[in-house]
Amino acid sequence: MANEKVQARIEPAPRPSAAPEPEPAPTQRPDAQAVAAAPSEVTAREEAPQPGAWTRLSTWFATTFPHSRNAVLGGICGLVVALLLFSVGLLKTLVIALLVTIGVACGQYADGDPKLVNLVRELMKRR
Repeated sequence: MANEKVQARIEPAPRPSAAPEPEPAPTQRPDAQAVAAAPSEVTAREEAPQPGAWTRLSTWFATTFPHSRNAVLGGICGLVVALLLFSVGLLKTLVIALLVTIGVACGQYADGDPKLVNLVRELMKRR
């Protein structure tokens, strides 16, 4: 029982249509090799790709807050900091902020645009 493999196939939800399609007759469960060799129904239907969650969120944000994007983002950041301060305390919140800043700096450095690293270098040169 412990050596059995469980295989699952995730299929997209059917789209509503004018006339419902008849369901195919139930068949026997094919073995694992037949499932792997059979072409997927998902690839057979070539549908236009849906925009990602980030794209939908950006579009909603731009239409909902057209002229106050930075103010709303600042408010959201303030809310997150306030919740952190009340839930975990000042010292832990500062450690979280420091680690997030280090993570952003590492990500910018990996992307080839080290803005925070350059800012720290400039601050160190002034001393």
